[in-house]
Amino acid sequence: MAKKSDGTRNFYRFVAVIGVAVIGSLGYSFISAAPNLNTAAYHKPPPSPNQCMECHIKGEEKIPIMPHRPMGTCTACHKPYEIN
Repeated sequence: MAKKSDGTRNFYRFVAVIGVAVIGSLGYSFISAAPNLNTAAYHKPPPSPNQCMECHIKGEEKIPIMPHRPMGTCTACHKPYEIN
């Protein structure tokens, strides 16, 4: 069996590092894609997950439908606004 040259080995290492960087940046982008909670009066203080689901699963009037499965909590992904 022929031994691979150092140049080939370094190329594969370089490609692997670029691959890990791309996968990491895509993962970070996916996790940080959730919008912040709206600062409207009905979101002050941040509602419980049950209250969120009551409004966003029904999709009444101008309330956007939740585009994902219900999670344990909303504020794990959707950052609440800062209370001043």
